[in-house]
Amino acid sequence: SLSIGIPNKVVSLPMLTVKYKNFDSDEVAKKILGKGYSKEIFNNDGLKKEIFKGNGGELIIENNKRLAYKNKGNRERVRIPNEEAAAKIANDFLKQHKLMKDDIIPDRIYHETGEYAEDGPAYKLVYNQTYKDKFLGQSYIHVYVNHSGVVAVEAMLLECEKIQQPHKKVIPATEALMGIMNTILQENKQPISINEIEIGYYFSPARYADWKEVDSGTAIPSWKITIQNGKTYYIEAYKN
Repeated sequence: SLSIGIPNKVVSLPMLTVKYKNFDSDEVAKKILGKGYSKEIFNNDGLKKEIFKGNGGELIIENNKRLAYKNKGNRERVRIPNEEAAAKIANDFLKQHKLMKDDIIPDRIYHETGEYAEDGPAYKLVYNQTYKDKFLGQSYIHVYVNHSGVVAVEAMLLECEKIQQPHKKVIPATEALMGIMNTILQENKQPISINEIEIGYYFSPARYADWKEVDSGTAIPSWKITIQNGKTYYIEAYKN
């Protein structure tokens, strides 16, 4: 079933040359952990892992591309009566630590059932990156919030280097949906509800190699289809 309307506007879009955002690891550590942190560096099979610890937190940055933070300290309990309160805590954290930019937008919020929910309600907030008001995937910030406030953050971001000409018409949303529907039905329990269909840009490092070995590539106009359980499918929007 459809819980939203299907977009029917025909648009023309270019491909984008994108690269992974290169985090300045010491600068990020200073913003998130404060002064006086420890630092270890490990190199293994093309993966450079920097581990920072301080003020009850641990920050791991891999190849300057992927960021993972965990708050392991004892903090005052905060009251989180609803999703709006969790979103405010997450937004304030990202702004305070300079991770919230103009092209980062809140997308979805989930009730978390994993390790962060062992002692009360917890939420996972998903933030997506955009380019000219269209999603730019696969990039993300995930923020986990419980009664201790922000307990974890994960991020990988992209930067647009140039627009590849020419603009080309994309296939209709209905065509993209029909093309992926069998896969959706096979991979998910029924009944299935389509919660979101939108056009944007999708860069998959798997087209080239492992993300550890890829610095840049092409983001292709794609339809993003999200179903009720949060699973997302990307369908290339150019005709073959």
